Amino acid sequence: MVDDCFALLEVLAGQDDGSAFSAFAELYEASQRSRVRIFAENSPFDMKDHLKARGYRWSDGSYGRPKSWWIEVGEEALDDELRYLRAEIYRYPDADPPIKRLTAFDDSGPDRPLQLISDRTHALSASPT
Repeated sequence: MVDDCFALLEVLAGQDDGSAFSAFAELYEASQRSRVRIFAENSPFDMKDHLKARGYRWSDGSYGRPKSWWIEVGEEALDDELRYLRAEIYRYPDADPPIKRLTAFDDSGPDRPLQLISDRTHALSASPT
């Protein structure tokens, strides 16, 4: 258990990938960003390839999520993404897809804080010593 704690501290303090920031700095920065998950519920089936090409992922409805395509974007990109959905996918200007505002405690994406720790830990364990 103590070795695990030291390993985590090593990962958080290290700059093993040549970046200017430590993993802890990246973790802190990610925790400060506002993120939003947009669910393209009831989107037309024939638009699935467009959604997928734009980076949307499929949710099968587990864990209380809607069964739909979804994407996670920064707060600053929310309006642009909603405009895209209304114009290109729904083709209805008043479409109001559900959104969920995320916090640093939501571990759900490649740039979420807990995922950063996981990625750094994996990179550290995979590198030759």
